[in-house]
Order: sequence, then C-alpha cells, then structure tokens
Amino acid sequence: MFTHEKLDYLLKQYPSSACFWVAYSGGLDSQVLLYALSCILPKKRLRAIHVNHGWHVDSNNWAAICRHTCEKFGIFCDVISIDTRPKPGESPEAYARVARYNAMAQKVPLGDFLLTAHHRNDQAETLLLQLLRGSGLKGLASMPFCQEFSKGYLLRPLLNFTRTQLSRYAQEHQLAWIEDDSNKDLRFNRNYIRHQVLPLIQRRWPQADKTIARAAANLAEAHSLLDEIAHQDWSILKGPVPNILIISNLQKLSTKRQNNVLRYWLKQLGCSLPSQKQLQQIDILLKSRIDASPRVNWGNIQLRRYQDYIYALNLVEDEKIFETKLISWELGQTIILPTLDQLTTKQVLGAGLNYSLLKERQVDVTFRQGGERFYASNRQGSHPLKKLFQEWGVPPWQRNKIPLIYYQKELIAVVGYDIDPRFAAKPHELGFAIELIPSFSNTNPCF
Repeated sequence: MFTHEKLDYLLKQYPSSACFWVAYSGGLDSQVLLYALSCILPKKRLRAIHVNHGWHVDSNNWAAICRHTCEKFGIFCDVISIDTRPKPGESPEAYARVARYNAMAQKVPLGDFLLTAHHRNDQAETLLLQLLRGSGLKGLASMPFCQEFSKGYLLRPLLNFTRTQLSRYAQEHQLAWIEDDSNKDLRFNRNYIRHQVLPLIQRRWPQADKTIARAAANLAEAHSLLDEIAHQDWSILKGPVPNILIISNLQKLSTKRQNNVLRYWLKQLGCSLPSQKQLQQIDILLKSRIDASPRVNWGNIQLRRYQDYIYALNLVEDEKIFETKLISWELGQTIILPTLDQLTTKQVLGAGLNYSLLKERQVDVTFRQGGERFYASNRQGSHPLKKLFQEWGVPPWQRNKIPLIYYQKELIAVVGYDIDPRFAAKPHELGFAIELIPSFSNTNPCF
C-alpha cells in the first residue's frame, strides 16, 4: 500500500536544504507523486517541470492543465517546450526520452533532486525491454533508485510501489489526471510490453513485477561490483591525461577484464559505449604492431593507437584543420588559440624563455606547416621538427595542434615540449614560463 507517510520516510534520508523537482506529465503516476509530496513538504522545497513534447494534438492543453494544477497546489511549475522529432532511423521513444532529460537537466540547480514517478511495473518493463535488446549488465540493471544527474541527483521514490497501489491512492484522494491515449499505442515497444507481454506473464506468475524488479536490483549490484574492479584496473592503466590508456598494462588483463575496463574508461569520458563487434575491433587494434596507427570508429568517437598508448578522441575535433597564420602574442598576456586552448605566461627564475634576450615581448604563435627545423636542448644544431615529434612520442594527429613560438621569424619554442637553448633562461635568470591551458573539449574528448 502506498501512502504519503511512507514517501516522507523515504525522503528523510536526503538533505533538508535540497529542493525536489517533479518531472510532471500530469498522468496518474506523476499526479500521485506531486500530490503526495505537497502533503509532506513545504512549498518552498517543491517544484514541478512539465515538458511539452508537442507531438499530440492536446499537448498545449495538457501543459495548461499541469500549470493550473500546480497553481492550485501552490507549487511553481516550469513548462518547457522541446522539439522531439527524431532523425531518420532513430526511435521516437528513445529520442524523446533523451530530449526530455536534456531539457530538465538544464533546470535542476546544483545539489537539487529531479524526481520521476517510475514505479515497480516500469522497472519490470524496462528490464524486459533491455533483455530483448541484448543489453549488458548496465542496461539490465534498469533504473536505480538514486543516481547523479546534471548538477544534482535523479531520484525515483516510487520504485517499490506498483501501478495498482498508486491508482488506489489516487482514487482514495479523489485525484484527477491526464489520460494520454498514446500510452495505449502498441506500435511503441514499451506499450506492447505493458499491455500484451506483462499481463500474460502475470497470469502465470502473479508476483512477476516484484521478482523481475528484484532481479534488476541483483544485476545492479553485480554491475556495481564490476565497476569497482574496473576502477582498480583503470588506476594501473591510465596514462598522463584522462583520454589515454597504457596498452602494455592493459594486455596483462584477461579479455573480459580488458572489455570491462575499456567500457568503464569510456563511460568516465562521457563517450558512447562500443558494441561487441567494435570491442573485437579494439582487440585487433591492441594487438597491432607498435609502429602501426590503427583506429576504431563509432559515432563521433575514435580510438587510435600510437606506440604504447590507446587514445580516445572526438572525431569531429580531430578532423578540424586550424589556420596556420601567425598570431601576434605579447608575453604576459593570455590569448585564445584557434584550437580554443589558451596560452599564458608567468615570470619565474631559471626557466622558460629568457626575459633579457627578448628585447620586445612580442612573439608570434602558429601551428606546424611542414618542413620546420628546431634547435632542441641537449642536441647539436637544428633538426627536423617531424623527427623531434617522433622522438618525443607525439601522436601524428596531435602534431598540427601544438603551438609553435616564433621570435623574429625563428622558431624558439615548441609549447609543452622544448625551448631553443639559445633563448632559454639559465639558472638565476628571469624567464617567461609558457603554460598551455586546454579547452573543455580537449580535456573531455568525447563530449
């Protein structure tokens, strides 16, 4: 049996300063959640978000009803209109879900909670859908009770209650709700599971929704354990920056643990996960010759190998071609490069560009065009920059994005790698230390 007292007990474990935002469609489930919350929370801690998908003839009318209901309860309601027209070949359900959550993510402030009205029957439907899609443990674990979401958290406080229990509560409290006829459209997979498959299962196994939900909880626990193992493996495999793994260490693991840590790593980077076929291609990439440069692509994600590292890259960013014109830079100032990285300097003793040698603080910044030569430290004479990049272990796709510093038409520094010793500050001499501040897209390569 569902009561708002039980809901109150569930919510007491969360900070009393947090605000709860209800994903409010106006249907039975979200109406029960909003009403029950209004009975136990002060109005200042309760908000509603209604997303108008615009795909039903009554969409605007439903938005007005939701706003009016919230006004009656004394609750602020934020109505968001979104475009949920999927691209060709995309699932309308999946596209609308992603668009809906993306819109709500923009509204939930730091530390607050978005509450959805998913219940035990929804959990059972989700597991069956994921099973039929051939999902792994993460998908089969279905919907967690609480998880991080945007700047706050996503909470599903009704997961332990059934649709029947919520319906009984709504009738007892004489609640009115919106009936969306699209919820009966059997062309949608979830509706088919809800109206055709689960009722048939429950005629044979009456407690099926409960046992399926328990199975989802067990799978979630198993997935959490695999994540713990993956984190331990990743701590040994991680390279100098987040989007790099060390291949020789990765190959010491079994194939199953390799796949597990690869998924974990890509998930931490915000990348979409590879299919089973793509994991097989990654295995071939890992076993390729150390001097080869193979790659595996899916969506806008690309994995590439260089020497003993595997890199996760944003394919769109990687394909950008930056202008090679000279950019004037006054040392001591900060500039934004075409890569969106920033260059800045600070004055230090015994490091960086020699302060006294630069009669003018004005230098030029550009990117590699080919054919450059550079006087590297600890080397006699100038050498082709291409050869130096190879010695420094710089992947080919990164070489054209490394800023080059020129002074009076002479290459005097390769940012992040070396300074021409003729222009370098010696001990006890004042120098300009150059710092490259990566852009957000470069530090989070899969966004």
